[in-house]
Amino acid sequence: MLNLLAIVLVIFGTVLGAFGSLYLKKGAKSFDLNLLKQLRNKELIIGIVLFVVSAPFYIYGLSIERLSIVYPITSLTYIWVAFLSLKFLGEKMNWHKWLGIILIMAGIFFIACFAA
Repeated sequence: MLNLLAIVLVIFGTVLGAFGSLYLKKGAKSFDLNLLKQLRNKELIIGIVLFVVSAPFYIYGLSIERLSIVYPITSLTYIWVAFLSLKFLGEKMNWHKWLGIILIMAGIFFIACFAA
C-alpha cells in the first residue's frame, strides 16, 4: 500500500520547487556576478528560499516511501513549470509540450498504480 502522506509531501515539494524556478527565472533578468548586488535581488532570493523550503518535503517523503515510487512524482515539477511559464511569463504551449505533459502524467500514474 502506498503511503499517501509521502506522495502529498512530494507533490507539495514539487509545487514549491516550480515556484522556485519561476522566481529564479525572474531574478535572472537582473543577475550579476557581484554577490552584493544579488543580495538585493528579491526574486532571486525568493527562488532560492523556495527551493530550500521544498527540500524537507522531499526528504521526509523519501524517508517514508520507496524511492522508486516517490522520485518519479518529482517529474510533476515539469508540469507545474510549464503552466507557471504560460501564466506568469507569457510562454507559449505547442502540441509537443502538451504531449510531453500527457506522457509525464501517464508515467507517474503507471508507476504509482502498478509499481506498488
